[in-house]
Amino acid sequence: MSAVINRGGGRPSKGLRKYIGFRTPAKTAEDVHMIAAAKGMTVTDYVASAVDRSLREDLALLDPFTQQDELPIRMAS
Repeated sequence: MSAVINRGGGRPSKGLRKYIGFRTPAKTAEDVHMIAAAKGMTVTDYVASAVDRSLREDLALLDPFTQQDELPIRMAS
């Protein structure tokens, strides 16, 4: 196994990513581009931050038991 050497080039990794694609009305896309540019962000980073905020709110509203893993039988007793 070889070691990975950071040579100081490029930006740091943002971790494991997965593609989610969708289409939106042209006006919405234009607005997203405008706001992302105004905030100095990429469109991807802006949309990801907006989805993340909404997702955290929605997950908080879910029943806490729907997100809880079950214990293995030997540990439940």
